[in-house]
Amino acid sequence: MKIFISADIEGIAGVMRPEQCSPGNADYDAARALMEQEVNAAIDGAFAGGATSVTVADSHAMMQNLRAEKIDPRARLVQGKPRALSMIAGIEQQQYDGLMLVGFHTAAGEAGVLAHTINGRAFYRVKLNGQVVGESDLYAAAAAEYSVPLWLVTGDDQLERWINQHYPYAQYVCVKRAISAHAAESDSPAIARAQIRKQASIAVSKAVPGITNRFCAPYTLELMAAKPVLADLFMLIPGVERLDAVTVSYTSGSVVPVISLLSAFSYLASTQK
Repeated sequence: MKIFISADIEGIAGVMRPEQCSPGNADYDAARALMEQEVNAAIDGAFAGGATSVTVADSHAMMQNLRAEKIDPRARLVQGKPRALSMIAGIEQQQYDGLMLVGFHTAAGEAGVLAHTINGRAFYRVKLNGQVVGESDLYAAAAAEYSVPLWLVTGDDQLERWINQHYPYAQYVCVKRAISAHAAESDSPAIARAQIRKQASIAVSKAVPGITNRFCAPYTLELMAAKPVLADLFMLIPGVERLDAVTVSYTSGSVVPVISLLSAFSYLASTQK
């Protein structure tokens, strides 16, 4: 049984400030260590539940947060960017049985610790087929196109409500309670790791085969940029339509091009101060 894990940092126990998520800040190394430990807990739990292979995609910022020597040697590690499937790059290389999202967070425009979608400085709100989406939704939908069901998500209590509503068949581990965008009440990292290991093992042993996708083709992306100049830039990409000063849209028969487009938008946004 093959498991794919996508790892972010904002939903990790003990992480609640933007400075913890950015290299060069004093607290970053401590936060990345917490991220590594939760990822290892998920890996260990997956193998305990019956996994024969685990691949981890480092999926925060420049996607080089996880130090290879700190990660369970039984797992393979995907790192670096750009990559077409971004946070689940590698899932297309072989047939996986289940997807786990470790350290995830709520969507842009929603309540939750460090909530954003793809690029918090550039994307104010992202919708797919008229519904607000976060990273968990986008990558669960993309994974579904490769017939990989969502089995486990970890993060804060606000994301827990979201996952329970939209993906009730998935296991969830709540590692902290959101107080505000930059404040949280976290479980002890040791407790968080124990719960992640336990639920990862349960998720793999249950091996729920069904895939419940919130969305059906065609997929229409509607993105509200943080300011008009960003929409100006996004319009440079063929196929992108402008709806108003800050909102653009794009329609595709597959989620995968939508993922690639959002990555391109994020790169374009980085040209603006």
